[in-house]
Amino acid sequence: MLKTFRPEKKSAVDEATGATVWQMTDHPSVHHHLYFTNPSFTADGRFLIFVSYRLGPPHLFAAEVASGEVRQLTDQPDLNTFSGVPTRDGRVVFTAGEAVRAVEVATGRQETLASFAGASLSNCHLSADGSLVATNVKRDGRNHITAVRVDGSGARTVFETAGEVGHIQFSPRADNTILYSGDVKHRVRLVDFDGSNDRLLYRQPPTEWITHESWLGPGDEVMFVHWPRAVRAIRRDGTGLRTIVNFTGWHPCSRRDGALIASDTHLPDIGLQLIDPATGRRRTLCHPKSSNKGTQWAFDLPAEEGPIPPRAPAPPTPGPDLRESTYGPQWTHPHPSFSADGRWVAFTSDRTGWSQVYMVEVPEN
Repeated sequence: MLKTFRPEKKSAVDEATGATVWQMTDHPSVHHHLYFTNPSFTADGRFLIFVSYRLGPPHLFAAEVASGEVRQLTDQPDLNTFSGVPTRDGRVVFTAGEAVRAVEVATGRQETLASFAGASLSNCHLSADGSLVATNVKRDGRNHITAVRVDGSGARTVFETAGEVGHIQFSPRADNTILYSGDVKHRVRLVDFDGSNDRLLYRQPPTEWITHESWLGPGDEVMFVHWPRAVRAIRRDGTGLRTIVNFTGWHPCSRRDGALIASDTHLPDIGLQLIDPATGRRRTLCHPKSSNKGTQWAFDLPAEEGPIPPRAPAPPTPGPDLRESTYGPQWTHPHPSFSADGRWVAFTSDRTGWSQVYMVEVPEN
């Protein structure tokens, strides 16, 4: 039986910026919103989608933005905790075990969109027209970037490789070009929707740690982090490499129109920054005050034992493991992301001792 909880919503004023920050969860357990490459708000802006461990295993939940009422959406024990993406028809698509599933936020009704026996699945990302989600199907040591129809009518492999695959993202354009992360030395990659023209978009020198790639606005550019020095961008044809801003931006997320970037910061943590991608001008939105765990972020090259994990493994149940790790428990990172209308930024912080989900309004100016 899926459960409903009383509203936990409460507000506080950021002492440094004066912004009103809304805390949407308040239970002594780990919570986090969806990964920053996906919106955490439903398309209509009514609900904020997040993961909670309040019942032991992680499940998807929704908080109604206006009332704060919290409702449980899933009860699968094998949820891929950072896989969810809201669709345009009021559902959330996610991976659990060997299946791509969807849950209707208003009713909790679930269905299986596709199953892949013997495979492990990754994050989901919605296509520009809303008809497909992409995920990685890993089986027998090979990765299969796969497009699944959100109406459940079928799935097909777009591209197969023995190389690393992570952070799969459809282009904001209708051509459905796919951005994904390769290994740490060949990080930012694109492949066409017909499976052709797999290519390295940015040929990074061995002295650069490149991470956290995502589309910038309508899809003319891809932005990425040159840790810990800058947020940069490159055109999708591999030309026009530029530095947007020199600072320790960590997980930059573009507003849909590409006119604004929200980014958390680390070492030093100077709060969530709103950045003009055309000029690099920025201002502080608020201060999450999260612990930002992860030993490797103090260095300017990635750990030698392997690539940055494409997704965070779920902590053991009944309680999460909050110990330090190489790249850190992902629920201690703010991971800011915009609502569909660009009005709100969602983030996660463990400032209270437990990771909770927050949202803050973007100033009109």
